[in-house]
Amino acid sequence: MQEPLISIIIPIYKVEVYLDRCVQSVTDQTYRNLEIILVDDGSPDACGQICDRWAEKDSRIRVIHKENGGLSDARNAGLAIASGDMIAFLDSDDYLDVEFIRILYQHLTEGDADIAECATRLVDEDGNTLRCRGSDTDRVIDKMEALRRLVLEDGVYQTVWNKLYRAEVLDGILFEKGKYNEDDFWTYQVFDRIRKMALVSQPMYSYLQRRTSIMGNGYSLKRLDGLEARFLRMQYLQKYEELAALVQQKFLFDCMWHYQCVLRSVSDTAQKKAQKSIVQYMRSIVQIKWSKFPMGGKYLIWCFLFYHTPFFTAVLRNRCHIGE
Repeated sequence: MQEPLISIIIPIYKVEVYLDRCVQSVTDQTYRNLEIILVDDGSPDACGQICDRWAEKDSRIRVIHKENGGLSDARNAGLAIASGDMIAFLDSDDYLDVEFIRILYQHLTEGDADIAECATRLVDEDGNTLRCRGSDTDRVIDKMEALRRLVLEDGVYQTVWNKLYRAEVLDGILFEKGKYNEDDFWTYQVFDRIRKMALVSQPMYSYLQRRTSIMGNGYSLKRLDGLEARFLRMQYLQKYEELAALVQQKFLFDCMWHYQCVLRSVSDTAQKKAQKSIVQYMRSIVQIKWSKFPMGGKYLIWCFLFYHTPFFTAVLRNRCHIGE
């Protein structure tokens, strides 16, 4: 009996130095029944030609050439043509262990889960491991536990690319175009559709840390997109009584982190506007459940201080090098 078809979507833009390694890591997968979708997002370098050369070598590869629309638009273009029973994403400067698909597929099917997520290996330009993050053990968790861990970033993360998904849970959920932190807008909606999630402690996804990447250029005001995403997530998940206090308080902590970053990294001319925006988000929480603070005592103290004196608290934390 043939194994199910799995689609792997790779959005590509200005990564000609890394692209061969990325695609090679997919074609080398021990799980062979793959549909490999390379989305050339109007890349001005040689990426388009590299994609076409790979398509000539491997019949499993499909190439989309499109005008530049950004990472989210490229992923959406891949989703539009994906025909696999399951779907994975890979960023084009990253790469996979050869067993990535097979092991995630095994855990997903054996656990009767809708998503499988493996640990991530953060690597430098030379392939040296800087650190790993992910679940400390293999386990299967239910939807509520998956959402709780996602909010707390407790062995489960919003990143779309270290996971294998059943295609049906992604149906109709598109990535927000023109946003930084696009994963944050998308992942919680997908998690809300699942029954169970399989966590794999083995690090099989190599995430390249390069200074020229979107997230490697330091803090900018565009990063406030991430706070917008967390605000929308808070509103969305408050429908669950068991998560309401947690998402509210985690959002408060996110507001404090962004406020600190703004004070450290944003010029005076833009600082006040950014500070006002963050405080407006924070004040949108009408009733804070201070008596039910699941994140613990020190978080309660800092969030309470920040809610009542945001500027003073952010300055204090920066001077004490807390939360950097």
